[in-house]
Amino acid sequence: MNQPDAGFDTTSTEILVSKDMDLDSDSNTYLKAILEELRASKQQLGFGNPPRARYIYVNRQYSSCLWYFWDGSKKEHEPILFHALTGMIEKLDTEEKEYKGKRELKINLHIRADRNYVIQSGAETMFAKGLVYTLSRLPVAAFNQSVTITVEAGEDEQEVFCRIYNPATKQAVFAPYTEPVNWQEVIARAVFKIDAAHGRIGQTASPAQTPQMAQSI
Repeated sequence: MNQPDAGFDTTSTEILVSKDMDLDSDSNTYLKAILEELRASKQQLGFGNPPRARYIYVNRQYSSCLWYFWDGSKKEHEPILFHALTGMIEKLDTEEKEYKGKRELKINLHIRADRNYVIQSGAETMFAKGLVYTLSRLPVAAFNQSVTITVEAGEDEQEVFCRIYNPATKQAVFAPYTEPVNWQEVIARAVFKIDAAHGRIGQTASPAQTPQMAQSI
C-alpha cells in the first residue's frame, strides 16, 4: 500500500479542498445574484417601443388636454388624458428652439417610467417656473426615489400649473415663490441636485438649500 510522502500534510489538503468548495459556493451565490438582478430588470423581449425618449409637450394650445404627444407622421397631437406622471427624474436641461420666428428657451425634464419621457415646456411658462423652483428646493435624496408630476389648469385659459407629489405619501410639495426670482440660479440649483443624486458630480447640496417644507418628499 502506498504511504503518503514524508511531510505531506493531509490536514492541509482537506483545508484547501474546503476552501475550494467555499469559493465555488461564493461563485454560485454571485451568479445567482446576477441572474436575479437580470430577472428583476424585466427587460422586454420581442416587439415594443423604441428606446428613445418620447416628448410630452405642456401647453393649452389644444382645448382637449393640458399636455400631449406629437405624432410627426400625422402632423397632429395625441392628447394625454391623465393629469399625472410618476417616475424617476433622471436629468434636467434646457435648449433653445425656434417658435413662430422667435428663439425660445425650453425646459426639459427627463423621467424614467414605463418608458423614457421628456416633459418640455417654455421656460417663461407658469408650469416650467413651478417645476424648476420646486425641484430646486427638494433635498438631493428626493431624486433617488420616484415622484409624481401633475398638470393643473389655471384660471386663465392659457395657464398650466405644475405640482409635484410624493407618490408614497400622496403629499404635495409646498414650495411657493415670489417674483423677482433669479431663474438662472434656480435652474442651476435644480440641475446640480439632480446630477448629485445620480453621481454625476462628487458633491451634495448644501443643507441651507433644503427647507423644512421640502422634506415631505
